[in-house]
Amino acid sequence: MKKISASLLIYLSTYSFSAIANNSDSGDMYFSGYTPDITKYSAHLKSDRDYSVLDAFLTQQTIKHSRSKIQFILNALQDNQNKNARIAFIADQLRDIPYIFTGAIGESDWQPASSTYQPGALHIKQDPAYRLDGLDCQTFVQVAMALLYSKNIDEFDQNILKISYGAAGNPAGEIVHFYNRNNFVESDWNPINQRNGWLTDPTLKSNLSAYAAVTHATITRQNWFLFQQKNLSANVRVLNETDGSAMAKRFMTIYSNLDYPNFDSEMVATTYIPKEKIAVRQADGSYQPDQTLLDMIPTPAVVEIVRDTKKWNLGGKNIKDLIGTELSISHMGLLYRKTFQQDDLIYRKVSCNYDNQHQKICAVTPVICQKDHCDELMFLHATDARPNGFHWYKQADGNYACSANVPPGITNFTECNRVEEQPLFDYLTDYQYGSYWYMNSPSIIGIHLEQLI
Repeated sequence: MKKISASLLIYLSTYSFSAIANNSDSGDMYFSGYTPDITKYSAHLKSDRDYSVLDAFLTQQTIKHSRSKIQFILNALQDNQNKNARIAFIADQLRDIPYIFTGAIGESDWQPASSTYQPGALHIKQDPAYRLDGLDCQTFVQVAMALLYSKNIDEFDQNILKISYGAAGNPAGEIVHFYNRNNFVESDWNPINQRNGWLTDPTLKSNLSAYAAVTHATITRQNWFLFQQKNLSANVRVLNETDGSAMAKRFMTIYSNLDYPNFDSEMVATTYIPKEKIAVRQADGSYQPDQTLLDMIPTPAVVEIVRDTKKWNLGGKNIKDLIGTELSISHMGLLYRKTFQQDDLIYRKVSCNYDNQHQKICAVTPVICQKDHCDELMFLHATDARPNGFHWYKQADGNYACSANVPPGITNFTECNRVEEQPLFDYLTDYQYGSYWYMNSPSIIGIHLEQLI
């Protein structure tokens, strides 16, 4: 019998789901029998039926160190005004930050109506409002966008809030509340950031429209909140134990009757470019890119993995039955263009399979530019597509490895699940465990684009 992990049932505002059952159709994870570690990178002092208690000191240190690194990046960005180059620089700064499975984002103790960080407030979910010690796919994009459009830390604070919040319409000037977070990319995050003037759908007004298709999903935000009540300790996460019961009660009462426009039900249309248009299957079963199409894609841009919600199943159950709502978007990252010279390293390809004992093993192969120059459409994202618990490190011979154990003497390493970079075509045609897992997935139908403007 297939076992469903509780972490899926609560859908912790992250869009690349973990494969938690044999042969599940999951997206970034497709490992048979994989079980996510939902405590990884999350400091719990106590967890019980109603709430979890975070380590307040470590949380504040996380915020402090993140703000320091953000200011460092912003200082280095000021001399470069080209958006594509700015994103490429941001990519260099954020690459290899480990993927975080839970607690990637919260409201910390941020005062609700303050546009810059002012501590002291109480919230249902008090993980940092942003962090750089670990990222999931959405928090990575939000941090990168706020860096792109900011000149100093105060502007970053203002922009990260505008990017991350607004789902409930900011009633009475409120900004930072869990219910107001842009949890749903297709219905909240995209349209709100279009209104902010940062995003635009390029398929609506360019030659890309000839390639585009449309899918629909019915988003039921209120039902999603009700489903999350099934695991309070994963959603009610406080800095002080004395606040836990009160926040759990708030979640069970106020969050059961959220009266905001479209919270009950909203049909959302999402444009997408079918994956078969980008990667054309050859007679031998391999894929070749439609380079004309790839060259049309404007950059920098946010790219989102689009699902057929009717076919998106995990452990034999449809996604709606697991989280309370349909969804069209399951993963997101950034697109930008990069030119490599002959013999330059483009990226390090991670390929995983099973050995004779049916244990996961991964090989890392450098992909080198073998022409005079290589113009690549690069995809940068926080991925959980690698085996959980595998480590990423540089070996003594200078090559990199992704393995379950770190050799003696290696002290500088991170997780294989991390922020990583590769050409978009290579991502879509990734070959793992004997299969083109994205191309062969019946629910993954293509990509949605949001150009950064």
